[in-house]
Amino acid sequence: MAKLRLQKLMAQAGVASRRRAEHMIRAGEVTVDGKVVTELGTQVDPQQERVEVHGKRVRPEAPQYRVILKPRACLATLAPSAANTADRRSLARFIPDVEIGWHVVAPLDFLAEGVVLLTTNGALAARMSKGGGRVPMTYHLKFQGRVGDEEVARLLRGWKWDGRLVKPTRVEAIASTGKNTWIEMVVAESRPRVLKSAGETVRHTLLKISRVKLGEISFAGLKMGGFRDVTIKEVKSLLHDAGIAAS
Repeated sequence: MAKLRLQKLMAQAGVASRRRAEHMIRAGEVTVDGKVVTELGTQVDPQQERVEVHGKRVRPEAPQYRVILKPRACLATLAPSAANTADRRSLARFIPDVEIGWHVVAPLDFLAEGVVLLTTNGALAARMSKGGGRVPMTYHLKFQGRVGDEEVARLLRGWKWDGRLVKPTRVEAIASTGKNTWIEMVVAESRPRVLKSAGETVRHTLLKISRVKLGEISFAGLKMGGFRDVTIKEVKSLLHDAGIAAS
């Protein structure tokens, strides 16, 4: 297991909120391998080191997984310092238990909407931190103008980004108004800049990004800002796609 900050371990184990855990650490109420620790930056491996609070061992709970349907004009962060005003809200507005220590996995841009994963599994978050790794993500992308069959085929062949090939597994035009075209694309990529470069490849401006699935996890049954726990089946599929052994 990767090392965790001591206060984060305590929050994940349900001992206290992060803020309360920090107070307990400073007060000398926490020991690591029998020694009192008062440094907030201390990192521990709970599988190798014995962490105790008032003589009771602290063990991390099993990783948690949650899917939230991120609205447009919303910051994909739970950081307490993030803006959270009427015109610039964050995901923290919709999550009642931020203190658990959620990682925001495969975040979307402020103006993008769709499926975002929250988890306490640090290994998964780290694996997917650079564009999503090998996890396929399904997008509905709104391009300016008419995107024809040749351009769809061009997108399916892939494009270069930062020296590497980005290659979708499916690209299909699903709707058109004449002025704009909606494309469904399945690609193992989460960074909006990379998706915008797809439009540059076919000389069409990308107007809107909507992620409808992350792996096998969809927004079905959710309203904007709504969330649910991820099912065991979905977790197994996600960990498999990410190349991480299920715990």
